[in-house]
Amino acid sequence: MSGACNMPQAVAERLGRGCNLCIGAASRHSALRSPEVLSRVITHLSGLDLASPRPLRHPQLPDLPAHLPVLVQAYADHMSVPWVVLHGGRVLGVAGSRITPKHRQPARDMYRLSPTTRVALELYVEDRVLEGLWAQRKELIPAIRDMGFDLVLSPNFSVWRDACRVEQVIQIKRSFAFYHELVESGVIAIPDVGFSFFEPDGRLWADWINGQRELQAISLFCGGRKINAEKRALRETLEDIALLDDAVRPEVTFVLGGVHSAERLAQYRRAAPTRRLVCCNGMAYAMAQRRKLLDPSLPAGPRSTRECFLLNCAHNDRAYTRILRG
Repeated sequence: MSGACNMPQAVAERLGRGCNLCIGAASRHSALRSPEVLSRVITHLSGLDLASPRPLRHPQLPDLPAHLPVLVQAYADHMSVPWVVLHGGRVLGVAGSRITPKHRQPARDMYRLSPTTRVALELYVEDRVLEGLWAQRKELIPAIRDMGFDLVLSPNFSVWRDACRVEQVIQIKRSFAFYHELVESGVIAIPDVGFSFFEPDGRLWADWINGQRELQAISLFCGGRKINAEKRALRETLEDIALLDDAVRPEVTFVLGGVHSAERLAQYRRAAPTRRLVCCNGMAYAMAQRRKLLDPSLPAGPRSTRECFLLNCAHNDRAYTRILRG
């Protein structure tokens, strides 16, 4: 056993020296302060390391463009775009515990998309949605599989910088376990890689990625109000991307979620100068809902939100390709 924490030595080593589990007042889940409850959680997750419980065959991914635009709700008329990404909060509802009724039909029909449009699902959603998704995953993962998505970006279980250390490690393991369950169910998915400290957590992710020779891409959520508003948060995120880029084999694509402006995207390009990067965000849709265009060279005039969305998608396709692919 390990000192005051009264936990197994292997667990103490995974949490690191001076883990703040014992200073548990910061924990949002006060039950985790109990060694008995913590032991049951760790057993349920098959440990806290990133060891695959069973051999996993990673899926063959479709060719990914530089820009994956998020579409939150359908427009009145049909439209044809190369890709759209549905927002997990709309598909799963505010509690995340079920597929909402209107999504119990083929996504291309519901969103009035061309048969040639590829449809993905992103799960960069609120923590309350993630908790519902985790609790009901045995029912929801087969339902997500049956919706026939061309790609699913695995859930981004929040790893908050100010969270109790044990919470951070549990969230990392939940992301890891959820990806495995998606793939084992037959979903074409990309694992979400999240961490607050590159050493040891980011390094652990890198070692696992490098050992998975069939793994083609990972997802990294780089958005959120905190990262966009705090200079420190942005600086640390860019540093973490640079460290991960240096540690991970070069053929693995990074899908960046939540990066919007071309200037910010260029910063990520500089952090990982030779890495293949893909950007997934909702900027084209958000601006279209306000009937605003991203391309300043287009003439002013009345346009529908649908037309604005299509023009914004085309603009970001060109801009992101220029920044990310040279």
